[in-house]
Amino acid sequence: MSRAVGWGLLLLVTVLFAGCATSRISTIPVSGRLATSVKVIALDPGGGLLADAVGVELSNKGFTVIDSATTSKLMARLNINEIEISTPVGLQKLKEQGVEAYLTVRAAGGYDQQPQSASARVNRKDTGQIVAGITWQNGWGGQAGSIADRTMRKGLAEAVTEIAEALVKSISPR
Repeated sequence: MSRAVGWGLLLLVTVLFAGCATSRISTIPVSGRLATSVKVIALDPGGGLLADAVGVELSNKGFTVIDSATTSKLMARLNINEIEISTPVGLQKLKEQGVEAYLTVRAAGGYDQQPQSASARVNRKDTGQIVAGITWQNGWGGQAGSIADRTMRKGLAEAVTEIAEALVKSISPR
C-alpha cells in the first residue's frame, strides 16, 4: 500500500510541476562587440518603480546611475524632452554631461501585484546604438493564485536581479 501511495504522490508532483514555468528572459543580439563598457547610465524618467529598482541594482553592481528625477531635471536644464532624447542633438547634449547610456524600462503588473512582464533597453549616447535589450516574463504554475502559481512567481527583488544581471552581461566588454 505504501508503494502505491509513493507512486501516487510522485505522479501528482510531476503533474503539478509539468504545468509550471519559471521566469524567462530573452535578449536581443547586439551587433558588434563593445570596445569599452558603459559605466554612467541615466534612467528614463517615465520608467516607474521597476526602472528605479533596476537602477539601484546596477548601482550595486558598480555602475554610476543617474536616477530618474535627476535625469528629468537634467533634460529640463538642457531643454530636451523624451522624444528628443534619442535624436542626435539630444544624444550629444547628454554625452556632454558625461552620460554614456540611457536606460528605458517598461513593465506590466500581474493580478497579484507582482511584475508580470518587463522590457529594458540600454542605448549608448555617443552612437544611439542599442547595447542591451531584454524582455522578462514572470513564471506561472497552475491556476492563477494557486499554491503552485505563487511558488513559481517572482517578486520585485528577484525580477530586478534577473533583469540587471542580463543587462550587465550585455553592456560589459567581452
